[in-house]
Amino acid sequence: MAVSVFSPREPGLRKKASGDRFSRVLRILLSLLADGTLDCERCCTRFEISLRELQRDLSVLRSLGRDFGFSLSNARSGRITLVRSAGRLAKLGNAQAETAAMLAGIGRALGGPVESEVRSALGDAAGGPGFLDLREPRPRAGAEVSAMFAAVKDAAATSARLAFSYTTAREGPTLRRVEPYLVIARSGRYYLVAFDLARKDWRNFALDAIAEPIRRDGTFTPRKVPDRFRREGAVGWIRTGEPLEVTVRVAATIAGAVTSREWQPEQRIERLADGSAAIALRFDDQGEAVRWALQFGAEAVIVAPPEVAAAARETAERIAGNYATNPCRDERVS
Repeated sequence: MAVSVFSPREPGLRKKASGDRFSRVLRILLSLLADGTLDCERCCTRFEISLRELQRDLSVLRSLGRDFGFSLSNARSGRITLVRSAGRLAKLGNAQAETAAMLAGIGRALGGPVESEVRSALGDAAGGPGFLDLREPRPRAGAEVSAMFAAVKDAAATSARLAFSYTTAREGPTLRRVEPYLVIARSGRYYLVAFDLARKDWRNFALDAIAEPIRRDGTFTPRKVPDRFRREGAVGWIRTGEPLEVTVRVAATIAGAVTSREWQPEQRIERLADGSAAIALRFDDQGEAVRWALQFGAEAVIVAPPEVAAAARETAERIAGNYATNPCRDERVS
């Protein structure tokens, strides 16, 4: 599960229906609760509305804010900021209780910083779990990533450059100087999207791989985040090279489950005569493609392109080798 600090795109919303407008306003509020800011241009594109229509939606939220304990700033560099009053959305009545429970449930499912953000906004209205119970890996309570999330969020809001040590398996610890923009949450792990000043390019940084101390290093004029980093999907968002279309064939036993989910908006699915399915997805990072396919064990195989299939085969051979050289022992832990 991958979630941007901006709420997920909802294609095909009809602009004239009042129910759709309510849904849109609710999703705008959810974006503000999760991130604290809203990119006006991107919001208009996502919902296929004009700037004037967005201003009307924001007017509705400003009216709600007077009752629920928040306000919205004026647009600055194309962004709106949520300002909380006393840290809570107050006076939630019975009519709003179901919405509050839904928002709280999303926060609990994502855990860590997102849960903290939603809880601070909803306060005592967060309530218990509702009918839909989402289960995703969560950051541990009190884990360092929560403090790191707060630091990079504050830096992004004030256009402050950051300097920190970042560790990767390939390079080890290196000093990075970046302009922070947004955070993506995926399966309990958080990734900062930032412009790397030394590499003069955009990068993803896992928050748990950033070492303290993290310090501010001047300010910057915000850039437009490339569309490839805005593209929202559960897979294919790690940016390390040129994009490839990877085709994975999944067995009939799991075809229904795998093809029932939108891994990417642009995915292509072909159901085959024997009940299996071929799903084509785009990846910049071959390693991500291999890891995605391997999660389904022997019931999925990469069939194209050849170089990614070869990488998957090599990984599977290394896994088999690990089990051959480190056999499991039937030992009891006392």
